[in-house]
Amino acid sequence: MAIGTTKRRRGKLRPIPVEFIISAALIVAAILIMRLVASNSMRVVWLSVVFGVSIASFLLRDWYKQRTEQIAARLLEQNADKLDRSGGALTVPTAVCRSGGRVLWTTPAFFMLARQEAVGHNIYHLLPELTKPTENNTISIRGQMYQKQAIRADYEGRSYLIYRLIETEHLYAAGEPQFVSSPTVCQIQIDNYDDVIRGVPQNKQSDIRTAVERIIAAQADELHALYQLYDRDKYLMVFERRKLGDLLKNKFAMLAEARAIDTGIMGVYPTLSIGVGLGDQPDTANSNAWKALEMALSRGGDQAVLKGDDGFKFFGGIQQGREKRTRVKARMFAQALRSLMEQSDKTIIMGHHVPDLDCMSAALGLLACARSIQRKCYIVLDRSNAAISTLVDRMRENPAYRGVLVDAGEAANMIDDKSILIVVDTQIGSLTIAPQLLVEAVTTVVIDHHVRGTEYIENATLFLHEPYASSTAEMVTEIIEYFSDDVKLLPLEAEALLAGITMDTKGFSFKTGERTFEAASFLRRLGADTTRIRHLFQDDLDVYTERARVVENAQILPDGIAIATCPRNAAAPQLLAAQAADALLGIRGVEASFVLCQTDGQTIISGRSLGVVNVQRILEKLGGGGHATIAGAQLKGVSESEARSRLLEKIKEYEEEVGSGTHD
Repeated sequence: MAIGTTKRRRGKLRPIPVEFIISAALIVAAILIMRLVASNSMRVVWLSVVFGVSIASFLLRDWYKQRTEQIAARLLEQNADKLDRSGGALTVPTAVCRSGGRVLWTTPAFFMLARQEAVGHNIYHLLPELTKPTENNTISIRGQMYQKQAIRADYEGRSYLIYRLIETEHLYAAGEPQFVSSPTVCQIQIDNYDDVIRGVPQNKQSDIRTAVERIIAAQADELHALYQLYDRDKYLMVFERRKLGDLLKNKFAMLAEARAIDTGIMGVYPTLSIGVGLGDQPDTANSNAWKALEMALSRGGDQAVLKGDDGFKFFGGIQQGREKRTRVKARMFAQALRSLMEQSDKTIIMGHHVPDLDCMSAALGLLACARSIQRKCYIVLDRSNAAISTLVDRMRENPAYRGVLVDAGEAANMIDDKSILIVVDTQIGSLTIAPQLLVEAVTTVVIDHHVRGTEYIENATLFLHEPYASSTAEMVTEIIEYFSDDVKLLPLEAEALLAGITMDTKGFSFKTGERTFEAASFLRRLGADTTRIRHLFQDDLDVYTERARVVENAQILPDGIAIATCPRNAAAPQLLAAQAADALLGIRGVEASFVLCQTDGQTIISGRSLGVVNVQRILEKLGGGGHATIAGAQLKGVSESEARSRLLEKIKEYEEEVGSGTHD
């Protein structure tokens, strides 16, 4: 029932039914008609009454509206820290109700959702979906999914309810009212343009470009966007932020549509990298769009990245990154690295915490580069582990490596403005052996092959990142080829580099391209002994037995994903988890494996895959990263059982996304 006017009762607001006003008006009309019965004086009296009631109704109605708006504003202000900040009045349906459900105030978006005036009505009658049991507070209203948020609040001794309903696909589209019409900039690039054009006949090249532009033009038409081709493989699109929800709802269908273009050559098709930038001003949105595009390209392309004030959000990326045939980047990087080394008096090389063969072999390769130009070089190693113990022992036995291995403290004393710090096999500062060195170093170089996440070393002087490379050892091998003709690899260095490539490719069976074989062939020509390499992979009996026990106790889910847990008393749990995850892939029917271990107050997860399941996309949801077939995550302060529950939840999310043909 609509609210007409109000009166005071015991100090509280109480609505006066509008029917009272209508009844009074009808009585007056009846008396006016009965002229023979009523006198002129009575008519004046009743007209005065009607006029007075009308004025009072108008004034009290306005006062009541201001009063309810004041209460609503006060409640929203008091509970601002509890409310989801994904949107404002124009974009997110919000209602303030009495404890029983009578609506006092709503946003315009709630009016659009309810499809009628809600004030004065019971919210549970308008939207009965609010009373139904839900999972994760997610409800469906007319086919659209919403995240329900309900908050109980008190004001002046009375209890109220605040309801907010956020469209799940519009969480990033929604903004504060002043931002809804702000520009959203979209940078689009055909990330394998040269490879596609090179592989198709000239008379079909224009057809491919036309097909790509047709896809982008159709999307721009749906968004009422402005788009422009400004380079042979780059497009700019600009549209209102309110339209972003439509783009998110179809999960950037442009990605799949581009992959479906027929080039006439098996396995050759264009892929897009899309960077979407949000901001209150055009220059801010464009800057964020470029950062998002750079992130998409650094993760292998064929995906979309959204960048706003609250960080990055990823869409697509199910396909593994395609290998780039050109070595131009490696050659230019090698020349720039040599120039930096020649200007420095010493080089300090640091890898990730608990280094593996790929990490140590890359460091040895760069050590050979520094030696070729007569520069001192040191490798930071906190402590050895089972994965590199044989290699480290052989280094300590060889006089050529005397004094090369230093701990974090020694490295900190060495580093100055004339030294160069090279980080290998990771781009995340917090995962390095000594993160404090990054703060003290003036010149920093990063070489890594892992897919870029939201955290990475941003202020590096040189940054070589190739997510399609099999290993950092492969990247360093290419650097050696272009660094100088004077680089002479010692037998141990060549064998270590080949061992690093072999380990990360699982014997050249994963993420192996033509450049991987070229690097291995180069090392073999330099004298890498494949027989001696096997010694670098050998384990002692205790490690082998522990690994077998982890594999034996693994749980294999119906979808071919195996999950196992390392014993708490394991000598090297992180290494054991990685080795056990590899071993689980040897079981028939297992497509992917995850092994959890508890160490130093955190739970570490190692993920491996045969290629069908993208473990990087699953563990990225837990703050980790890596490659589609090899990935990891570290959950600080999380118990093993809780980590397992979160992992199962993210596996389920991934399977739902893959089932719909999209990823976010």
